[in-house]
Amino acid sequence: MFRFFYVNEQIVPSSEASLGITDLAILRGYGVFDYFLVREGVPMYIDDYVARFQRSAALLHLELPISLDKLKIHILNLIKANEQSDASIRLVLTGGYAEDGYTPIRPNLLILEHDMPRYPNEVVQQGVRVMLHEFQREVPEAKTINYLTGIRLAGQMRQQGAIEIIYHDGRFVREGVRSNVFIVTPDDVLATPDKKILAGVTRKNILEVAKAHLTVQERDVSLADLLNAKEVFISSTTKGAIPVVQIDDQMVADGKPGAITLQLAHLLQEYDAAYIAAQHTAMV
Repeated sequence: MFRFFYVNEQIVPSSEASLGITDLAILRGYGVFDYFLVREGVPMYIDDYVARFQRSAALLHLELPISLDKLKIHILNLIKANEQSDASIRLVLTGGYAEDGYTPIRPNLLILEHDMPRYPNEVVQQGVRVMLHEFQREVPEAKTINYLTGIRLAGQMRQQGAIEIIYHDGRFVREGVRSNVFIVTPDDVLATPDKKILAGVTRKNILEVAKAHLTVQERDVSLADLLNAKEVFISSTTKGAIPVVQIDDQMVADGKPGAITLQLAHLLQEYDAAYIAAQHTAMV
């Protein structure tokens, strides 16, 4: 357990951190968050994540109580206080203590540090199963704290042996509950949905490393595109790039992780390693 959390401008013992029960996050499920990793003492892609956190807040008409520069300083101070070189950071901005129980006012800002989740290498080597579900998130460009649908379906997902739920609108693929979706078309084009999704930082990095090797398209991806793809994979902060080998009861191609997906997973690991090395050099 991590010893310290950050609550509204103060680093406090985690056992003493608290939020009032009249906060809109509790009463109405209103708030935003973001989540990223700390690896070898380096907060990964911190500029991208805090910028997305601020965009999410703006879409919900919430204003960060401090500047992004000051937020980054508090994140670094919390990492230092907890003395863990590998961890994860969760930023939370709540709706605050609304006088009428409805109108956001004076958001509460939290920075929480947790253990870093790890996926075994076998997951990448063997691939995973996902399930489809017709659903469109509200304000999809924002990372809100509302995970009602994903959590409600978690039991069904586990019963199917799936690790993720892929949302679609009946025609087009959108995103996973906690991931972005990529396909490799039969003619080796890498495509990923670009509308009504949360634009992941890992998604951005994959597109960056892929463009030197493949034709890359950010566009509508239909359900037919998904089910007839040569390869499918999902990406997220914690997962990196993980091959999808089965969608509901249908195998993807031959049911094995594809060569392009495995190559991109490797390139992403190299990209992350280079980022860590550059940050360590900058700290010297």
